[in-house]
Amino acid sequence: MRRWLLLFVMLMTCAHVATSAPAPAEVAKWRESLRTLVRELPRRHPAPFLHVTRAQWDSAATALDLRLPNASRSQMLVGFMQLVTLLGDAHTVIRPDRALGLRYYPFELYAFEDGLFIRRADSTHAALVGARVLRIGRVSDSEAMARAGTIVPHENEWWVRAWAPFQLMVPELVEGLGLASDVEHLPLVLERAGRIDTVRIAPAGRIADAHGANGEPIDMRAWASMRTAPAPWYERPGDDALWWLHDPATRTLYVCQRAVAPLPRSNTNRPLWDQVFALADSVHPERFVIDLRDNTGGNGGLNRYPVQQILRRPALDRRGTLFVITGRRTFSAAQQFANLLEAWTQATFVGEPTGQRPTQYGDHRPLPLPGAGMTALISTVFHQAPDEFDTRSFIAPRYFTPPTSDVYRRGIDPAMAAILSPPSATSLVDGIERALARGDTATAEAALTAARAEPINRFRSFERDINPIGYRLLAAQRTESALVVFRMNTRAFPQSANTFDSLAEALLAAGYRDAAIASYRQALRVEPGFPPSVQALERLGVH
Repeated sequence: MRRWLLLFVMLMTCAHVATSAPAPAEVAKWRESLRTLVRELPRRHPAPFLHVTRAQWDSAATALDLRLPNASRSQMLVGFMQLVTLLGDAHTVIRPDRALGLRYYPFELYAFEDGLFIRRADSTHAALVGARVLRIGRVSDSEAMARAGTIVPHENEWWVRAWAPFQLMVPELVEGLGLASDVEHLPLVLERAGRIDTVRIAPAGRIADAHGANGEPIDMRAWASMRTAPAPWYERPGDDALWWLHDPATRTLYVCQRAVAPLPRSNTNRPLWDQVFALADSVHPERFVIDLRDNTGGNGGLNRYPVQQILRRPALDRRGTLFVITGRRTFSAAQQFANLLEAWTQATFVGEPTGQRPTQYGDHRPLPLPGAGMTALISTVFHQAPDEFDTRSFIAPRYFTPPTSDVYRRGIDPAMAAILSPPSATSLVDGIERALARGDTATAEAALTAARAEPINRFRSFERDINPIGYRLLAAQRTESALVVFRMNTRAFPQSANTFDSLAEALLAAGYRDAAIASYRQALRVEPGFPPSVQALERLGVH
């Protein structure tokens, strides 16, 4: 609902920066394109109104229609993009046609964990590389990212973090979003070496004339980078969709998949995976790493074969051996690959959350909107996650290792650093058990609180690490100590029905029937219909 309100406000307010009214004939073309979009998108998409109601979609379309007579071409383009973004389907997008002539500023911005930075720039602006961007035009960096997010069709914030920085380097989109009045001399407020400066940048050329490799809208390979050290493995130069290396020093077999793509003049990539697994059978790696962080998709039908090959090799399919690196650009067929690896293997996920929902719509097909100079790409196929009840917005990593500007500059890959030296859950569990053995519940709870506060554990729940401690104590007939552990878990994870259900079991074992019933009921308040609690209350004759 909040996304709907933000987009509706943007649709209504972008008109304030219009420079001149378009010709009536042009408005008529835009309106015809809008009518086509509003009529055809709901017909072609299998489920267009999962995340927004039809009434909200129609209201937003009406608001855009009313704006068109006073909108600039840039504002019209942004309006169409915002209307489609409203649906919450990252595969259903507006693609500007070449005829619109969208341009670019000669910078690549990147949203690091510590801010928005100029990661690369052309040779003319090399001195600005590595600067932090504080303002773009008239707004702060965070406000600019939020506005750009309204024109990036997305299912979670990570896909916005991947692509909003690029949208902010397109003059026509900067103008259409109302970020600046003079996009020919766009002011940027930058922080460099502790100094704050304002620079003005001009467009460098047309996007249509500057396509890069691996899905990059602009060819930036010759641009200056903020790196001051050799690039890590995942940024190895080259256009290969799938490549690998063996590092004998760390006994790591590293596989980087940049796209789920078949070999040229083929419909399969099995020969490449066969080489990977032949090498694995030969070197017996201590770590087998599949890197999907920059994989934006391809052919999802190619995903089953490598998963099958992993399952045939128990020496690879083990906790502590098999790792999957994901990131904000893990999308579409790569998301489906991550789904299968999560569901069927013992892989440990490292990096950032994926850029899409596990359950998704895709295989978009074009709907030309020639009067508006753009094409709508509309999802046509439903892709179910392995768990049909999976409603997550992304797959979260066990170890969260977002890049910061400093580690990027120094050529460090935080994901590989965590894989080579993973944090130990065993030490946490052992420390808590030792504290409880001494009767020191304060130290035990403090250790859990400290572990949860570590940035690397942002998406990790220690609930499943702590609960077994309670059950071990319960089995040893140390019921009161078990109660301490289960109560600690309910305080740490009050939104988990399972913690209250486990506490209820211990209370019942200790003879506290009424307290157990209350804890079972609390589990049902947290998650109505939670089966273990429902069944337990039925056994107790409580309704």
